[in-house]
Amino acid sequence: MTKDYAKRKRPKRKSNTRTPKKAAAKKPVSPIIVFISGILITLLGVFLWAIVKKPDVIKELVSDDKGVENTVQQQAETKQPAAQPKQTNDKKNTEFTYHETLTNKKVDVEVTKPKVSDSNKTYIMQCGAFKQLEDAERMKAELAFIGFQASVLSKGEWHRVRLGPYSSKRTAESDRHKLQNNNYQTCQIW
Repeated sequence: MTKDYAKRKRPKRKSNTRTPKKAAAKKPVSPIIVFISGILITLLGVFLWAIVKKPDVIKELVSDDKGVENTVQQQAETKQPAAQPKQTNDKKNTEFTYHETLTNKKVDVEVTKPKVSDSNKTYIMQCGAFKQLEDAERMKAELAFIGFQASVLSKGEWHRVRLGPYSSKRTAESDRHKLQNNNYQTCQIW
């Protein structure tokens, strides 16, 4: 049995002759076709919008030539002439141009001076109020490092750190913005 087994050859396997079916290769769509179809879809959308929202516009476009001529005549009748000749005392007809009208025009303007506020008014900016004098002196030193000359006003048990006096509120606001840029948010103008 062993001899027969050895003599017997195995049948050769057939190689895979089937090739997998390739999916149908899709041809890329031409960009020109995409562009033209986009334009056509847009025109169709505008046309449908015009039918729904503005049917009068479509009627004017579709109407015959007589209708167009009538609308042009109606529009011309409703418009007033832009420049009409004016008569002077001598009853001469003269036309004024735009440039002449502007150069010969006089305009009276009433000028009022702005009211000057009290020049004696001064502004003070307070940046802190402390119960301990050391805290007020520390803040005064910090403000000096930034470039401000502060003063400490002691009243009772409170020590106030102040800047000023300022002659205008604008300069006080300017200094306040500089302090805000340096993380001093609590300064108030009085």
